[in-house]
Amino acid sequence: MKEEEPRVITIQYKNDLPVVCVGLIDAGSNKKIVVDAHLDFASSKTIIPTYIANEMNLSFAGSDETATGAGIIHIPYYEVSIEIFDKIYDNIHVGCLDLPERTPAKALVGRDILDNYRICLDGIKKEIRVW
Repeated sequence: MKEEEPRVITIQYKNDLPVVCVGLIDAGSNKKIVVDAHLDFASSKTIIPTYIANEMNLSFAGSDETATGAGIIHIPYYEVSIEIFDKIYDNIHVGCLDLPERTPAKALVGRDILDNYRICLDGIKKEIRVW
């Protein structure tokens, strides 16, 4: 039996960056917020801004210290469902960290989600291919 070829999703860069739309869904209320998120292959966890966790009243899931390029920081985690690449991931613990105001994306998608996919960033065509 021949194995089916996986479906490839192609997404155009936004403002010359590998940025995708991500849905953040609170399991309790089903409230959904859609934000632009940068694909961050160096981050082990997905990161959302604090104001979204507060606005959605997400469930606190603990905290931990984590290493960043700026040093060791203390980061709180909240539980949320994430909709990305036509799939929903339930009960994901996302970190809360406010990115600089001028950052074109409000969130970062980390390897907790990205490791489920093969992803090709085509800088020449300014597109992302996901399968």
